[in-house]
Amino acid sequence: MNDNLQTHSCPRCGNDATKLIPVDAGMKLILQQTNASARDLPAEVCAACYNELTASVSQGVKLRLEQQAKEKNRHMLWKSRVSLVKQARVLMQQKMYSEAAVNYEKYLRVLELSYDKKSGELTPDLFGKSSHSKELTVIATCYWDLMLIYDTNPQYRDRMLKAARKLAEFLPYSKTYPNIARKAQILAGSAKNPDIVKEFLQLAKAGTGRCFIATAAFNDVNHPTVAELRRFRDDVLLHSDRGVRFVMFYYKHSPPIAEYLERHPRIAKQCRTLLNFIVILVRGFKRRQDSRRISCDGK
Repeated sequence: MNDNLQTHSCPRCGNDATKLIPVDAGMKLILQQTNASARDLPAEVCAACYNELTASVSQGVKLRLEQQAKEKNRHMLWKSRVSLVKQARVLMQQKMYSEAAVNYEKYLRVLELSYDKKSGELTPDLFGKSSHSKELTVIATCYWDLMLIYDTNPQYRDRMLKAARKLAEFLPYSKTYPNIARKAQILAGSAKNPDIVKEFLQLAKAGTGRCFIATAAFNDVNHPTVAELRRFRDDVLLHSDRGVRFVMFYYKHSPPIAEYLERHPRIAKQCRTLLNFIVILVRGFKRRQDSRRISCDGK
């Protein structure tokens, strides 16, 4: 039989072919970037398979370029958020409130686009699971300023209400809580929409007062141990990325434990002993921090 008419079985599709075409390393590399199964691609394939792979390479390159462009655009958007916030704060100082609101809204939209979220879908969880947890404080101050701006015009009442509710959602994870809470209490007396400010204060109090396990263990939201743990959260934990992530984890997983403690008083009593011990550790931690601070101030 003539060698030219000799048939070969294609290792990819199994069909007979008079000639097998080598698959070069470059093609394999591109295909592997878009399709994990391409790792098992044979060294040679039939003409039909080769044409199919060539088409896949073209589509793969197109998808890769589109993905690269999308990531580049996302990165540029993320970087732009800093200048938007800075400009908004300058405009606030200059009492150019409408312009400041536009910049703040653009900033929030950049965050939504960066996380592939629709308008109004930003949540604290998006930032607590990444290295961006410090962004929580920026977002909280952004919503606070928007509340102030929208309160100046009755036609923006609905926008003010949305900003107030989002602020209450983010504030428990921000170290600015005490400052904003004090300002809101003052604002309630002079605001054009005092009912919205009061609703915010109620929501914020409910959010920042969450100490589920400790409250359930002592059956008292104002118990000294509960209050001391709450202060540790506000004064220490919310001032670091790890602390914020711990608070988020605690808020997410502690409610069922708290419900269990409410049903089992004996276990709740043991939990109180543990929490009292944790408070002793917290006090020691604070003393060490104070000593380091005094030492640094004395140098």
